[in-house]
Amino acid sequence: MSDPRPGPEAALRARSHVAIAVREADPVVELLVRALGATRGDEEILDGGTLRLVFVQLGPVTLELLEPRSPDHTVAKFLETRGPGLHHVSLEVADIEATLARAKAAGVRLIDEAPRRGAHDTRVAFLHPKSLFGVLVEICQPGDGKR
Repeated sequence: MSDPRPGPEAALRARSHVAIAVREADPVVELLVRALGATRGDEEILDGGTLRLVFVQLGPVTLELLEPRSPDHTVAKFLETRGPGLHHVSLEVADIEATLARAKAAGVRLIDEAPRRGAHDTRVAFLHPKSLFGVLVEICQPGDGKR
């Protein structure tokens, strides 16, 4: 029987960010800056131009605002069904492949069987919310250019 304790290769390193699905990111950023003293960070376009990410720093908390640019994007479908709000929680790991293997072995349903490119030169993969108490979890591993 294998050891169920996490090894260093699958260790959680930090909370990466909390992602919020929005229809338009700029008004949300403006409100967070005015109301809570947030700082606007960089932005990035992913998924072939169909998703705009805008990062906002609130003290030690990073928010990632997800603004779909196509009605076919999964975030656009999320907004249609659920409206704006919490989309996922992202956790930074030391070894994304080891973490995926461990999660799968534990019976967690994987949305991504293999990592894909994420913002800030990261590799990301999603774990299905039906396996994790209704919470969509992204695991991410920083690339060469650390956050």
